[in-house]
Amino acid sequence: MSHRSTTLLRLLVPAALAAGALVPLSAGVASAAQPICLSGNLQFDYQSAEAGTTKPTLTRAARNASVELWGREKSTDTDHKLNTDTQLTGAADGSFNLCYTPVGTTAMDHLFVRFATRSNQVWRVADATGTVYTYDTPTQSNISTSLALGTVKPATAARAWHAFDTVNLLWSHRANSTTPCWTAAEANAATCTTLTVRWQSGSTDGPWYDLSNTVHLADADPDSEHTVLHESGHFFQNRLYNSTFPTVTNCSPHYIQAVSSATCAWTEGFADSAAAYLLGDQRYVWSDGSSYPFTPAAGWQTGDQVQGNVDGALLRLWNQVDGSWDRTVATLASHTPATFADWFKNVRPTAVPPLSTTGTALTALDTNAINYGPTVVGDNAYHALSNGGGVALQRGGTCSGSIPSVAEFAALDTTRASQRWKFTANGDGTVRIYDSCLIPLYLTAPTTAGGQISLTAVNLGAANQKWQVTQNSSGTYTLTNPATGFALDGNATAGQAVTANTASAASAGQNWASVFSIS
Repeated sequence: MSHRSTTLLRLLVPAALAAGALVPLSAGVASAAQPICLSGNLQFDYQSAEAGTTKPTLTRAARNASVELWGREKSTDTDHKLNTDTQLTGAADGSFNLCYTPVGTTAMDHLFVRFATRSNQVWRVADATGTVYTYDTPTQSNISTSLALGTVKPATAARAWHAFDTVNLLWSHRANSTTPCWTAAEANAATCTTLTVRWQSGSTDGPWYDLSNTVHLADADPDSEHTVLHESGHFFQNRLYNSTFPTVTNCSPHYIQAVSSATCAWTEGFADSAAAYLLGDQRYVWSDGSSYPFTPAAGWQTGDQVQGNVDGALLRLWNQVDGSWDRTVATLASHTPATFADWFKNVRPTAVPPLSTTGTALTALDTNAINYGPTVVGDNAYHALSNGGGVALQRGGTCSGSIPSVAEFAALDTTRASQRWKFTANGDGTVRIYDSCLIPLYLTAPTTAGGQISLTAVNLGAANQKWQVTQNSSGTYTLTNPATGFALDGNATAGQAVTANTASAASAGQNWASVFSIS
């Protein structure tokens, strides 16, 4: 191996420098241009219906919104989009940082940022013509260095931005980490099914979902995030079902607290619950700031054909039993149940790992006046019985009252022995129903239709103390006295009498549920 002289190396270095010094820079060639960036955070002001009927003005970040850098290098150019792709504002804080390196100069004659109510191919908010809303930051002129714009806000169409950012909450909790689309069934980001939210100032078209991937919102509807998420929840369920949305009956109009149909209660209940789950509450909020909690009150009915009962059951399952709604979402991506009963009984067990249909899962339903079993007959437990309205069957005067007594309605209080009832089989297909007071009294049917139920001491031979328990498909019980043909009934209002009346499938007062049990 040959070795160079260190002396020679020392001579070569200054020689090279000397040679370089003999080559001058060409006159007129500018130094290399540097990237020029505009950065900041996109926010918007909005009226919050969730904060009450005064709807105070609040501020938050606009997340995952389309953001582009626009401008021109020379005054003779036309403003145009500078970056080749479309980026999105920060998913957490609406941040942006867009850069461009001038080609023919070291400064930009114009530079500004354009935002749009669009998140790639996934969702957008557009006016009646299908045009998305845009906002341009003030134009920076003759800019040669990067600039932090700080917080920037659209001055108009704030409700469009509010609706857009609210949908982001649903998208970010869609339980699909494999694709940017709404469901894992769509693998190509370029062809995601797009949710279009149709809104413009002064509109009276809404709120509703048209089953063609468009949510329609009236003027003030975006103020209610529950409304936006409810209607978007219909879209999400339709996407999970791959556009095979159930055929829904008896749903116009529909009410949170009242019987509609099994299909209506399921689809409306899913949409209600999606909104409440994502917003962390237990209610529905209208655009004027008024709200309705998913808690049984006057006029509330029983069973799984009441969307409010489905609301409460789903939320309790997701929040207290299942850990989240993720496995529910997964089951709906591979099954298309048309009713809550079908989903609970047949689809939940298909989850990975399976979702429970026993124990605490059944308790979640019972608490919301939906009984799918096991039967109350012979289970050695005491049950609080309700036919709606947030009230329960109670022994008149409670346990300290006179004997015999009468049955009445009272506000549900599961600590009262006078509101706890046991069903003991007689051996002939009927049961005796009695309270848990120290001296128990037994439900005794009246002799005339509409008469008040009396509570008397046990008489094993008495036909009017025998009751037949029928489990209804709606998740309720009908309690009928075979001797008279009368069914347990009554107007579910505290202080009024519990009666027995001619059996009628159309009578909401004859649909009872065990809303609490204790052994």
